Amino acid sequence: MVSVPCEFCAIVERDDPDVREVYRDENVVAFFPTEPATLGHVLVVPRRHVPDIWRLEPDEASQLSRAVLLLADAIREALMPEGLNVIQSSGAVATQTVQHLHVHLVPRRPDDAMGPIWPVQASYSEASKDHAMFGVRSAAQRLRAAAEPPLAPEDRRKHLDYIQAVVTRQSAASSSAKGWLLPIITATFGFALTQGSWPLAALGMVAVVLFAYLDANYLRSERQFRRLYNTVARSSRRVPLFTLDPIDADEPLPADAQAVSKWKRAVHNYVPDRPIWASWSIAPFYIALLVVGAGVLLVSAF
Repeated sequence: MVSVPCEFCAIVERDDPDVREVYRDENVVAFFPTEPATLGHVLVVPRRHVPDIWRLEPDEASQLSRAVLLLADAIREALMPEGLNVIQSSGAVATQTVQHLHVHLVPRRPDDAMGPIWPVQASYSEASKDHAMFGVRSAAQRLRAAAEPPLAPEDRRKHLDYIQAVVTRQSAASSSAKGWLLPIITATFGFALTQGSWPLAALGMVAVVLFAYLDANYLRSERQFRRLYNTVARSSRRVPLFTLDPIDADEPLPADAQAVSKWKRAVHNYVPDRPIWASWSIAPFYIALLVVGAGVLLVSAF
């Protein structure tokens, strides 16, 4: 089954050059629809792809609500409408046509093209209304008891501080590794040249390879924690509060995903990927040292 590209995700990623965007922050994007119901009609969408209101996380709902209030004030100040409809439709029966949650802000004036949006009269019995009331009330109480407490902004800031501290430590450890290596190779390569001992030069090259592996793992760990930092900062997905496990930043595997062998898991956990080895802080530095070591080895051997 081929997935259909989401046109609102394209707007979030700035891939739609024709969009009339009116607002953007780290959580939401707002823009004019192609065919507005009234002049000034605005759509507000979360940056994460959320199909409908039932898949919206509590902190995302808070961010979306704040943006809706801000844009409602902006519409009133800029266009001075006499009223405003705030509409969110989830499901095809509710007229949702784009499967990316969005909130309509529709400025209203007398005799505009929007027209009435409610039926003139509803004909439900008192018993049916009571039955629906008790059902919704019971479900709301049960869900409230089971719901996680909302994430306080101060908790988010502390979580980000903890992650940033780990990132800083990994970066410092990488710098320290390079600092430890330099006196080692200075001694081994220097003695190799003065004593004409190629085994010492080879030992220095082994040290370069070992420190390159150590440094690459520090860089890999730093990038993993930076990804966790971005996930928490942008609320792109919910993670356990105060987690310091970078795996929590990854999307969970589908239930039918194939199991990974122990060998592949070990390689993934202990061998840095090619982009890590090719990064500017690894490849140029350690390749240069290996080239020097190879030259020292040749001079010492002959």
